[in-house]
Amino acid sequence: MTSLLRTCVALAATAMLVLLTGCSAGLGGPASSRSARDGVIRFTFAPDPIWDYMNETGLVDQWQRDTGYTIETSATWDEFGLFAGGHADIISTASFEVPGLEEQTQRETVIIGKYNAERSRILVRADDPARSLADLKGRRLGVFTTVSGTLVWSALVRQMHDLTVVDGDFDLVVADIQNLSNLLARGEIDACICYPDLSARELRDGSVRPLYDGKSSADLFAELVAPGHDGPMGNVFVARRDWVDGHPGEVSAFLDLWDRGLAEWQTHRDEMIERYPQHFAVATPEDIDFMKAYVAEHDWVTDEVRFDQQWAEDESSIFDLMRATGVIGDDVVDPQFLPTQGVQP
Repeated sequence: MTSLLRTCVALAATAMLVLLTGCSAGLGGPASSRSARDGVIRFTFAPDPIWDYMNETGLVDQWQRDTGYTIETSATWDEFGLFAGGHADIISTASFEVPGLEEQTQRETVIIGKYNAERSRILVRADDPARSLADLKGRRLGVFTTVSGTLVWSALVRQMHDLTVVDGDFDLVVADIQNLSNLLARGEIDACICYPDLSARELRDGSVRPLYDGKSSADLFAELVAPGHDGPMGNVFVARRDWVDGHPGEVSAFLDLWDRGLAEWQTHRDEMIERYPQHFAVATPEDIDFMKAYVAEHDWVTDEVRFDQQWAEDESSIFDLMRATGVIGDDVVDPQFLPTQGVQP
């Protein structure tokens, strides 16, 4: 196992310890009070604007009345921990973190849906002449973790520049995800792997700028490895394999609900940003307007939740790239996918 994958497993174990000292809130109450039962979908998800919108506008309630299924949710950042404890049937995580999820939880999983692309960018100060990370070798690179989007950038940077991100050619600075762009603007780091929705103020005031023509890791991955692909995914819907095999109706209904949610996002995207600015780390009218314009041009949410076999193969190619560049070991197995696009339940 590579050091990066070991780190991923260690972080998941830490999340399990957090679970022991706190409970998560959601529509279904504390997840630890629930066990699997037919007709009930136990869904654990990080706080999310589309889900909040569907709840507050009555779409989830209507879906429950129409389908006869019940969805119990827990809003938490500790999705790994709840899944490991057997308190969730479906969670959301990055596709490239699923092998670490399986190794830590010892649960066989399957990816049943796609949600949003890995959206992180490389940002530098506006006055820095760097044109790529190759120009920043040896300098301070801010990250919020050595896994997550850093895994993807590690593979891309190795492929593009033959440089090592973690324990290699950069002075890695791990900091809070919401402070990275501010640290960059203040000169405390020289570049960052940053999420645009957590960097709105600095992007808007022009103190920082993106490298690679503003392309995300997913954009570069598509160019280098899988033309036309919309991944790798920063969030997919992952379920226990045994639960999926025994509950095809629930799986199909869950995907239908999220297809409705994605359609609502396309129609009411600006309203959701205004309604839930906290999910986009913006507060002032200026930052909210900036985020609306930015997302209109760089929307990372997929058009539909279901996928076909070709999409699954393209998404799996991130693992080929990570193995080829030494980011993960050759023994890491690709996750399982359940293509349902065009398939009737």
